[in-house]
Amino acid sequence: MRLGVINLTHSSLAAVKFAQAAEAAGFWGVGIGDTVPERYQDTYVTAAACFAATDRVHIGPTVTNTVTRHWSVLGATARTFGELYPGRFFAGVATGDGACHSVGLTPSTWARLEEDVASVRSWAPDDMEVHIAASGPRGAEAAGRVATDLILGTGLNVTALRTLAARARAARTAAGIAAPLRVWGFVTTYVAPDRATADAARISQRGRSVGTARFSFSSTFADKGVPEAWQPILRERLARYDFSNHGVGAGNTNGYLFDDHPDIQRYLVDRFMLLGTAEECEARLRQVAADAGLDGCWLTQSPLTPDEDPVRRVRSTGEALRSLAAFEPAHVSGTGAL
Repeated sequence: MRLGVINLTHSSLAAVKFAQAAEAAGFWGVGIGDTVPERYQDTYVTAAACFAATDRVHIGPTVTNTVTRHWSVLGATARTFGELYPGRFFAGVATGDGACHSVGLTPSTWARLEEDVASVRSWAPDDMEVHIAASGPRGAEAAGRVATDLILGTGLNVTALRTLAARARAARTAAGIAAPLRVWGFVTTYVAPDRATADAARISQRGRSVGTARFSFSSTFADKGVPEAWQPILRERLARYDFSNHGVGAGNTNGYLFDDHPDIQRYLVDRFMLLGTAEECEARLRQVAADAGLDGCWLTQSPLTPDEDPVRRVRSTGEALRSLAAFEPAHVSGTGAL
């Protein structure tokens, strides 16, 4: 099972140390965020610095889009990294939800993204992996037709993971593509040193779970296993989402959107965060991977506090989940063989 870790520190120098720590901890890949430009550094310059400071780990935007980054820019970047660091660059791509809204732009459509990804791949190295992040049926099907990997932003919900993976593989078969599609989960992760720290993080990081829910549920609730009674409340509250707080941890005002619905707030934290002690996090991710037949999981690793050491955190996460790197869950019936 592949494990990737996403750097969301607000410094390129910190990102380099993060990538080095991730490589030492045994992660397959390091994702560089490409969103909210007033808060983050340039993705590709940062990736270049991370490549130069590491030897093995795969590195790429997780995720970029073809609105703020035209497909020709991504294609040329992929070709450049393919020459300098063969086989290590991957392209994580989506329609540009938070990245576009945060600067007043409209995200791409799935039909347009399919065309753009095809254009990127015509310029990029033949062996470049394309990881498309999606949270609904149309995105899953698009990934099945043009990607090597599908990242499902639906949290650790086995029903959603299985159903959308099946859709993607059915679309792939219909398109006549024989090469297998890898399917990844995506979850904000915090391996806490003790139960008290984990409980405190559940409160301070509520805004991040709401942000992932907004991405996951904004288009449709279809195939996502969301309790029907909660859907109208989720739809109404997530429409109030404040993009000026997108990507913010503690102090994120979006964390208060469900103060009067604590049951829904608990549901969102449980679904969209892997949070607990080392033993709890390892056991939960292993069970979800087995039940959903995942090939990998992307873990977001953003600082909980301004003074937190991201290097120490990525090391502790790698240590807690190291055994999963050799874990190969059997693929569930109906999702297609790999």
